[in-house]
Amino acid sequence: MNPVVAVIRQWAKVSALVGVCLVGALSGSAWAQTFKMPCEVEGTIPALNDRKLDAAKVVVEIQSMGKNVFLKINGPKLYQVQVTSLTTEEFDGKNLTTAKEMGAYKKHRKTGVESEIVLEREPIMLHAFHDVSYHGKITRVHVDGPCTYAP
Repeated sequence: MNPVVAVIRQWAKVSALVGVCLVGALSGSAWAQTFKMPCEVEGTIPALNDRKLDAAKVVVEIQSMGKNVFLKINGPKLYQVQVTSLTTEEFDGKNLTTAKEMGAYKKHRKTGVESEIVLEREPIMLHAFHDVSYHGKITRVHVDGPCTYAP
C-alpha cells in the first residue's frame, strides 16, 4: 500500500474517533439537569365565577441553560403548563427570575395564548396561569399552591 494512502487512512480514523468523542462530550454538556419539585395545588377559572378545580399533586420540572429558564408542570390535564424564556418564531418568551422568585412567561405570536409559571423562593409557592380553549373561547386557568424542596 502506498505510504501516503496509509497515513491518510490513519488520520481519517483518528479524526472520526475525535469527532465522535467531541460530539458526545458537547451533547452531554448541552443538556441541563432537570430538577423536580412536588407541589400541592388548586386551580381556579376566573371567567367561570372563580370556579375551583379539584386539588391535585403536581411535579414542577425546572431547567436552566445560560440565561434561559425552562419550567413545566406535570399533573392532571388542566394543570399542565409549559413555559420557556426562549423567544422563537412561534413564541415570545421572557425570563421572570428575580432575587425573590424564579419564573418564565410565553406568548404564542399568532393566537395570543399566554402561559406563565412563577415559583416564589421562601416559602416555596407556585403561581401559574395558562390559556385553554373552553367552548370555543380562550379561558385562563390559574394554578396556585405550596411546593416542597426534596434534595
